[in-house]
Amino acid sequence: MFGPKIYQQQLDELEIDGMEIDVSNIQNAMETMNELEELESVLKKIRHNIRTDIRSIRKEYIQIINEFNLSPEESRELSARKVQKRIKKKKEIIKKRNSKIKSYELIENMVDNYLTQISDAQIYIKNSIERRVG
Repeated sequence: MFGPKIYQQQLDELEIDGMEIDVSNIQNAMETMNELEELESVLKKIRHNIRTDIRSIRKEYIQIINEFNLSPEESRELSARKVQKRIKKKKEIIKKRNSKIKSYELIENMVDNYLTQISDAQIYIKNSIERRVG
């Protein structure tokens, strides 16, 4: 697991926001198309890694949460106060898990937005090339 900050750094290093789409001639358009395809590939790998990390977090927290689950026999033996403490602790753990996952989901949404922009740019470039070629 890398962490959301590492993924954010990777996205920043790609410099997608500052990229210009050059369709002034067919050669530039094709070069831009190749750059977009490379970016798309990298973004898909990043998205895959993010999703893998989210699954790992969920798996880790399922194990932690299961430790707080009581069998019916155990819950009868514990006082209501102790049961409430366990429930409260379980809710805190779930809240922590959701918070951790949320930071990954924000980065994943950025990746999805970039992929959408790349797809739109590819369509624009293809149409530009088709108009020039005929």
